[in-house]
Amino acid sequence: MKSIRFIVLFVFLGLSEAFSQDISRVTSGIDVGLGYQDKVWVPSATYHQELSLSNFPWFRIGWGVRAWGYYAGRTDMLPKSSALNADTLKFGKITANGASFLVGANFRLWKFDIGANTDLFGVAFGLKRSALYEGGGLYGEGGAHYNTYIKSGPATLNALPLFMDKQNGQSEAYIRFWITDQIGLKVAYVHGRVTYASPDKLINGQTRYSTTYGVPYVALSFPLYN
Repeated sequence: MKSIRFIVLFVFLGLSEAFSQDISRVTSGIDVGLGYQDKVWVPSATYHQELSLSNFPWFRIGWGVRAWGYYAGRTDMLPKSSALNADTLKFGKITANGASFLVGANFRLWKFDIGANTDLFGVAFGLKRSALYEGGGLYGEGGAHYNTYIKSGPATLNALPLFMDKQNGQSEAYIRFWITDQIGLKVAYVHGRVTYASPDKLINGQTRYSTTYGVPYVALSFPLYN
């Protein structure tokens, strides 16, 4: 978590300087791939567009749109204040999907693109799932729901999942190698958060419960125009 935050922040250090430069070239493409680890499947398709700069043609800033999925088996989700409450939503299965707007930056070294991106905002959707609501013995608001099943679905509106709790979305650090002018191979590490929203207020008024994940990711890349 900390390492991918560092990478994302590092590549964005040049953004303020970049916007003051003259644009020299626009490129775009599509990445289609799959992340997997420990029975967690994370497919995605990303459209990305980059602007290179006349003074620094090897450095590019960009934006994109990502369509993603998250499919997993048994999953425990916690609220932001879980350290105090110890309450948990326990799911037997998770199926979440979403679309998000992202920003990123990368360096071009020969046939390699080395960079990172992160979601700014997006939407999520999926089937509602029943989750067992377990707690650490604290009662009060939401206490009547302890040890019962609560039906909840992915939280719909989300923003800055890399930095904010209880949001859906992804960030990635990647290396893309262009095998030919028409196809590339992208290898990445994807850090994400999946969040479900309860229809009822639980302990301390919490309604959003989430879990984070990190998976290796491989994709095929296709340029659209150069």
